[in-house]
Amino acid sequence: MARPLLSRLFANGDGNVAIIAGLSAIPLVAAAGVAIDTVRAENLRTSLAAALDGAVLAGAVASTDNIGQSALFFDANFANGDATNIHRSFKKSANVKVEGSASAELEPALLTALGLGPVTVAVNATAETSQSAVTSDPALCILALSGSTSQAFLANSGANVSATGCEIHVKSTVNPAAIFNAGTTINSAKLCLQGTKIIDNGGVHPNLQTGCKTLSDPYAGKVVAPDSSTCNFNNLNYSGKTTLKPGVYCGWHNFNSGTDVTLQPGTYVIKNGGWNVNGGTWTGTGVTFYYADTSKIQFNSAVKATLSAPKSGTYAGFLFAEKSGLSNSQFILDDNKGFDMEGIIYLPSRDVVFNSSTTVNSRKMTAVVNTVIFNGVKWNITAYDGSGSSGSAAAVTARLIK
Repeated sequence: MARPLLSRLFANGDGNVAIIAGLSAIPLVAAAGVAIDTVRAENLRTSLAAALDGAVLAGAVASTDNIGQSALFFDANFANGDATNIHRSFKKSANVKVEGSASAELEPALLTALGLGPVTVAVNATAETSQSAVTSDPALCILALSGSTSQAFLANSGANVSATGCEIHVKSTVNPAAIFNAGTTINSAKLCLQGTKIIDNGGVHPNLQTGCKTLSDPYAGKVVAPDSSTCNFNNLNYSGKTTLKPGVYCGWHNFNSGTDVTLQPGTYVIKNGGWNVNGGTWTGTGVTFYYADTSKIQFNSAVKATLSAPKSGTYAGFLFAEKSGLSNSQFILDDNKGFDMEGIIYLPSRDVVFNSSTTVNSRKMTAVVNTVIFNGVKWNITAYDGSGSSGSAAAVTARLIK
């Protein structure tokens, strides 16, 4: 009975083609699913590895709470929309060595219908610290990081920058990499331009070198993102004498004309907006301003500020810092009554503009930015400790060993 039944089935041509085509499609769908999910899994592995490598490096160089700093860095920098069930763990051993592991699951794009479950992707990384003598790098005052921006360094009429004890480095190789207009003075130990094309309309800029080998970003991967998940202060207006506390400031905060601000020591996270500062006197010792996104502080006219970075802790040395990987945006410092700043301005995504009559007298300051424009400013600065070497010193560095 079975043979006649099979004979009748195969003899009937109505559905055979569809059956055969359907059966043939199964391996084609499976192959397509494997190809797509292989790419997605590799992207997930790359994202996990990048975040984990940075996390163990950040934890290894942290002065305190190595494990906590590793976790904060990973949480702030890992991003992959396909990942689920994400886990990370860190442990510390002597000298300092930080070991980390991370894993995440990936739901197959086309293979779920075939009964295949999630794919697990896991990575490991280890970083350890070492002490080495720092003797080769010069003291650095300004580093403009963009290698592909025209006019990455622009000095307009009236700009007067005195940095005779340190160097200015500009990485742009686009024509022109820099413009020097008449009536400017840029007096530094060395003005090192990686590009060879400039526009020189006059002014004074001794020690200029074009086609010069510029320094690398000395702070890349060294800023740990603080927790900004909870807003402590939202959309406030200030006037008169005001004391600010560290925390997460969300939305726009307006400081009315003549507001005198005292900042308590700590980290001020600025998120989803910014600070609009209209005059007044600002004083803060041991403070760090951290931009969690393209938010910023807009220092408008008639501001007098005396600000210094922490001497110890996670943000030791950093007066301004920002989240890594931000899109480019401007940071403008307008007309003021004088800034006395001590610390590192680390804003690698910002096009920094110092406008007319901006006066900066800094005992120790280093600015690492995307590009820089000086419009009629008066600067007198020396390098912040640790930005380069003015002699021999011990530096704590970290390297990946796994």
